[in-house]
Amino acid sequence: MAAISLWFRAPSAGFDEPALPGLGRLSAAAVADSRPVTGTSLSELVDRIGGRLAVTAYPESIAVSALVPADQAAATLQALTRAYFAPVLTEGGLTAAKRGDAEDAQVHAFSGEAAIEEALYGALFAAGPARYPTFGTPATIAVVSVDRVRAFAERAFRPSNAFVVATGDVGEATLTAAIPGREGAAPGAEHPAPQRTVPAPAPVQTSGAQAGFGRAWAGPPISDEREATALDFVADYLFAPDTGTVQRAAEQSGAEIVGTFVTFHDPGVFLVTATGGDQTAARTVVDAALNAMRKPLAHDVFTEARRAFVYHILSEAQTAGELADSYGWYAVEGNAAYTPGEGGTRGKYLAAADALTPEFVAATVAKYLGRAGATVSVTSTKTTHG
Repeated sequence: MAAISLWFRAPSAGFDEPALPGLGRLSAAAVADSRPVTGTSLSELVDRIGGRLAVTAYPESIAVSALVPADQAAATLQALTRAYFAPVLTEGGLTAAKRGDAEDAQVHAFSGEAAIEEALYGALFAAGPARYPTFGTPATIAVVSVDRVRAFAERAFRPSNAFVVATGDVGEATLTAAIPGREGAAPGAEHPAPQRTVPAPAPVQTSGAQAGFGRAWAGPPISDEREATALDFVADYLFAPDTGTVQRAAEQSGAEIVGTFVTFHDPGVFLVTATGGDQTAARTVVDAALNAMRKPLAHDVFTEARRAFVYHILSEAQTAGELADSYGWYAVEGNAAYTPGEGGTRGKYLAAADALTPEFVAATVAKYLGRAGATVSVTSTKTTHG
């Protein structure tokens, strides 16, 4: 199998105000579902060759990925570039995309973790793509016009905004030959507006189907490889499933706790969410663990934790699809050479991990997580009946 992806550096809620959450996801799906006057839609083509097409949106990027038989890799890349570098939008394609997006949005709305994350981003950022959700609502999706989708697609999906990623059983020469030649200079890349954080975010209190809370801090940019890797290490040490110290300490609370560092272009974001269970107990464990990380770990504990961290990082990018996602993310955020595993043991990411020390990790935690961040508290709307 081969994974072929196009990643576009573009704000998923649109370039202009007022922002429209979900516009990028809807536009990419509409292009895939639109059938040219002569030919087959991209989604139909991928389905016919036994592949699977997926559209994913992040605050400042949009990815279109196809997992296909290896002998169809070149044809798939040709189809992807043909569809997106000169996008065709039809009413039928937009209608199909709206139907799929509305269903996805309804499912997304049931995720307590996602709701907390969106509230955290909204509180942490004063301006920029991360301030807005990547999903729209069924109501806002229903009224988007084909003209607005077409205008966004032509602006966002230009070749100069794109990164091509191919992994799996496929050769570079095959893919190079598959990329169509273009005469003249392509229009310049148009990057999303810079992110601007709120100096002292106000706490957010809301209600939902499940009680929960969240914490978020602005972290280092992707260009600061050592600090970014240090916060990746902290997220893994505290929150990795089954092995994280917070996960073990909070097991009796019954809360679902997730912690991660998101390596954005600038700034990165350290996120913690907790839903369900005993929220007081979960909050106590999370706060104590984060505060403790401001002091250096014992060297033997740190050495073992760093070994586990590297193993976890590399084990998360083994399949063709996982590798494509990893390379695409780091490329679109501006530092492809920093992709975990790129360059083997001498690559930038593993070199940064190897250079970590307990003292540097503690200093990085104090620098970024020791200041005021965004906080969200959710009270449950569920009622009990006796």
